[in-house]
Amino acid sequence: MNLRQIEAFKAVMETGTVTQAAVRLGISQPAVSKLLQLFERGAGLLLFVRDRGRLSPTPEARILYEEVERIFQGAGRVRQAAQEIKSLQLGSLSVGVMPALSTGFAQEILARLPMTQPGISVTLQSQETPKLVEQLVTQRVELCYSVIPMEHPELRSEQLCRVPLVCILPHGHRLASHEEIRCKDLAGERFASFRHDSAIRRRIDQAFDDAKVSRTISMEAPMAPSICAYVARGLGVSIVNPLYIGAFAPALVVRPFRPRIESDIIMVMPRGRRLSVIAEAFAAMSRTIAAEWEARDGATDFCYGAS
Repeated sequence: MNLRQIEAFKAVMETGTVTQAAVRLGISQPAVSKLLQLFERGAGLLLFVRDRGRLSPTPEARILYEEVERIFQGAGRVRQAAQEIKSLQLGSLSVGVMPALSTGFAQEILARLPMTQPGISVTLQSQETPKLVEQLVTQRVELCYSVIPMEHPELRSEQLCRVPLVCILPHGHRLASHEEIRCKDLAGERFASFRHDSAIRRRIDQAFDDAKVSRTISMEAPMAPSICAYVARGLGVSIVNPLYIGAFAPALVVRPFRPRIESDIIMVMPRGRRLSVIAEAFAAMSRTIAAEWEARDGATDFCYGAS
């Protein structure tokens, strides 16, 4: 008993004749008759009573047809599910992202993809880079995003973009009218800073040391959302990667910072393991967004705030 025999049985049951079943299946009438005979033999049941060239289904045939119909309905659901997966209406994805990128860059990707379908589930695992490496290697996430390279023989990295850091100010700040902000402009300002063990903190501190400009470090935080919130409340200023800002943009004035300090966005994925359809779509959109930011190259037209 094979699928073609089952299809012939189903077609005869639904059309009522071998002739019409042959038309539906696109094969000859003798071929349908042969398939039907083989199906009956495989089932070990009398499925049709032949009377003067007509086929009348037996009660056993009707019971068997109900089972066949359920099988084909299930196959239809499988086809529908495959189409939904392909069109990003069904699926799940777990993405690892360093905390600084979880509110800006990652949310922008989600906003541009059709990820609000009821059948779609996306989990953002916000962790420090060493933990992200572990999660990716153990297949708890499919993709990771960081500003720090992830070195591991089972992983491959792709640099998405390199963007210049920006200065963020609260609305109404005395520097909001400036087209760009320099170290000397921030002399004496209350400054929200990343922790001492942050690589970007060391580079920012070096820029101010080179310019011989003193700031007042009024707050330190490990994550960009805390810094953005602090500045938005008018408690100080800061310098961050623009892709950290995200939903805080309306509450901030953002200006290019000089000297130029650049930061990379890196996407990491398993080496030699194929991504799911939804992960491929997520990765492709991240490349698009990163390319847009890199093309701006710190130009003033990306500034979110108004002076």
